[in-house]
Amino acid sequence: MVIVSDQELLQRSVEPAHDLFPVMRRAAVMSPLVVLLVLMPGLLAFHTYRIDELSAWFGLQCLGKVGLIGDQSNALLCQPPLVRWLYTGLLSLIGHWSSSLVLFSFFSTSCMLFAAYRLTRKVCNPRYAIVFCFLMSFHPVVIKQIQLIESPAFPILFVLLTIWGFISHIQTESGVVSYKLLGGGISLGICLLSGGALALGVLLMLGLYIINPLDIPKNRSAIESKKIPLLKQAVRLWKSLLVLGFTGFAVGGWWELMAASQIDGFWEKWFAGPGQPQISLYWKSEFYPSYFFRDLISSMGFLMGFALFGLFHGVKRVLNPGKDLRETAWLRLVLIWLFCGLLFWWGVQYLPQMKTSSRAMWKLFLILPMLAIVTWEFQQIALRRVSYPTVLAVFTLGVLSVIFINASHANTLSPQVSSIFLQQIIILGLSLVMVLWYSHRFKKEDGHRLVEIALVIALSCLHIIYGVYSVPKPIPAGERLLQFEHQLRLTKNVKDCILVSQSEPPLELTFLLYYLWGDIDLQQVQGTILPQDLDLPALTTNSKPPSDAEKLVIIRWGVSPVALRNILNAGLFLKPLASPDVYKQKELQADEISISSQGF
Repeated sequence: MVIVSDQELLQRSVEPAHDLFPVMRRAAVMSPLVVLLVLMPGLLAFHTYRIDELSAWFGLQCLGKVGLIGDQSNALLCQPPLVRWLYTGLLSLIGHWSSSLVLFSFFSTSCMLFAAYRLTRKVCNPRYAIVFCFLMSFHPVVIKQIQLIESPAFPILFVLLTIWGFISHIQTESGVVSYKLLGGGISLGICLLSGGALALGVLLMLGLYIINPLDIPKNRSAIESKKIPLLKQAVRLWKSLLVLGFTGFAVGGWWELMAASQIDGFWEKWFAGPGQPQISLYWKSEFYPSYFFRDLISSMGFLMGFALFGLFHGVKRVLNPGKDLRETAWLRLVLIWLFCGLLFWWGVQYLPQMKTSSRAMWKLFLILPMLAIVTWEFQQIALRRVSYPTVLAVFTLGVLSVIFINASHANTLSPQVSSIFLQQIIILGLSLVMVLWYSHRFKKEDGHRLVEIALVIALSCLHIIYGVYSVPKPIPAGERLLQFEHQLRLTKNVKDCILVSQSEPPLELTFLLYYLWGDIDLQQVQGTILPQDLDLPALTTNSKPPSDAEKLVIIRWGVSPVALRNILNAGLFLKPLASPDVYKQKELQADEISISSQGF
């Protein structure tokens, strides 16, 4: 006879919590969806891109026109060169068209997303991988950095491949060296050539991860693992990490040694990383005490509740590991990655010499483990391993963070109380009251499950909207420059160009001329043009009309037609190439110089 207590009977009578999304148990068959996730969101930023000062700065550097962007030749030589080399080669293959500037960044981001999906699918499960890919694809930081033509996602891609190679080696191989480890070392070297100091951050993260070999799951048999002493396992792991570092240094360190031997103060400029100086509003050059936290909250958006509770639950799981050692090991790596990313991102804020793309790169390095924690918490909620009040708190905290960020001042966390702010708070409060009423009015398990499904789907939809609306929209100046570019493309075989302005012309305009017509002979003139001051032997009145291969174009920005009277008085003619427009509050006009009025 079996005696069952009343308490046990009550526990058995309670309906078990069901999975929120049973279809996700077959997430492996949804892998074709990953192709859309890695391509479609990035197209939003890809098609809204316009040439700006950042792209002009980097483009002139790639074209070898360093003299046009200031006396920074040493700083440019100290930057990791691989992205610049690949970018220049890609442009020579695909040609110069309106959005080709960010095509490399778009493909790098897509490859990074796919690598993140494959890595997490290998170390976790398909459900985790597809949610992680979804959250990354629509994250504002991931989408916005596509419009940085130096592609911060490119070195991050090789960070993921380095982690993949090292983790695969220590879990499946019994020796010190393997092809997987060498693949990770080559990826680390490419990261060194493209991301600079980012490679050191990866080595630090992996070094902290292998401190305790017992927490690392192995795919080898348990009997084989027990035969190896703990000290010997630790020595093998550290030897493998040294091989990884030396391989990476052999692949990418030669350039650093060569440049450091020729340039004074190389290492300081090298640590500042790739990118332009602070010439845009993407990131601020000053550090505000609350800007760091505000930036983190703003970056996470509606996922802030997932991030905070996921961090808390993740630390608890690592301190008290369960039966799933594979999940715990990945979670421990993610937490180490997160704290290293926080350390580096905090340090970057205090270094004014850090470049724009370097800040974007380190921020992306921090966002990835944050989203990995969010994905883990998402999975815990979907599997009903998180209590119902916690799910309500996750939703409330996520919505509140966005409300406070939208209502707060530029660099503070204190909200500005307004009618819209109060309306949003009241709507959120009434929504929570209705949710609580519904969940207690109907059957407990069914009510809780429906509410949790609704809240998770609502946060996912809000995350998509938050990411889509964060895509930088083209400014009017960029649209006008694009129209000007389309008109100038009709003119071929330009060999000489004169840029006339009253002050220093914008970098965007200077870069556009080289971008359209290649290595032309560009002369910049301020004020009135004097024919005798220009070296134009092909345009004398006694010479034949210029051929198609010898066209000369004059661009006016902010000067009146009076500045060209000396050319007209010398018997030359102007053929308009583009309709007059206003660019950056000054008139912009393009004309072709001819010795004959025929064809007008």
